[in-house]
Amino acid sequence: MPDATFSFRAAKARRKTGPAGSNSARAGTSATRANMAVAEFCKLAGRLMRQPAAPFHEHAVRSEVERICAEHRLGFKRDEFGNVIVELRTARTRPLVLAAHMDHPGFEIVRSLAPKTWLARFLGGVPDSYFRPGVPVRLMPGGSAARLGNRPGQAKEFELHSREPLSVPPQFAVWELEDFAVRNGRIHGRACDDLVGVASILATLIALQRSGARVHVIGVIARAEEIGFLGAMAVAAAKRLPKDSLVISLETSRECPV
Repeated sequence: MPDATFSFRAAKARRKTGPAGSNSARAGTSATRANMAVAEFCKLAGRLMRQPAAPFHEHAVRSEVERICAEHRLGFKRDEFGNVIVELRTARTRPLVLAAHMDHPGFEIVRSLAPKTWLARFLGGVPDSYFRPGVPVRLMPGGSAARLGNRPGQAKEFELHSREPLSVPPQFAVWELEDFAVRNGRIHGRACDDLVGVASILATLIALQRSGARVHVIGVIARAEEIGFLGAMAVAAAKRLPKDSLVISLETSRECPV
């Protein structure tokens, strides 16, 4: 898949060498700290990316976001639409808003067609060429194996066929791709878009809190971005962000800005 196979480079600090042993030792210590930061970021990303999600089915990711916030004593709240707003305010400064989204393109189950067959609607922007019969998917909850079947009409609706009947009816489905891996300094996974963005927000807030920085940073971790920025639009409509905020969207995607 175009975004599913996207990989994100986790840059590592290079150890500098010099004639003075003390300089080399300091550089080495700095590099070690940087590498530890990379390892911690990858741990955050892994925790998020191992949670399945599709538009309107982000509950597992959202729960993990809230657990991470609680562990690091970051103030957060869930709004009426289901977005998570995380805030670190240690100074009266212009607010910086970092935004990312929890969902990734996926299939929403419409109804059961037979004991081992479901009709599913695809939510998100993926070219038609990727919807080939036989493509493997996972049915959620539970992660049962299934395969893409026929497309009954022109709409992005498809039959999904499981190997055996399920005791728990599925609610959504995701592509059968690895959840998370780090290889050669790159993060690989089905949902780098945009869970790497979510991990970046949390990592930034955690680092700022640890450093004692004087800041006002708000993380907007939204749902249902893939079908029209619905979560972000709900935040905007509620007018709860300060009017003078500087908003930066963290989008881990191959798409280039227009």
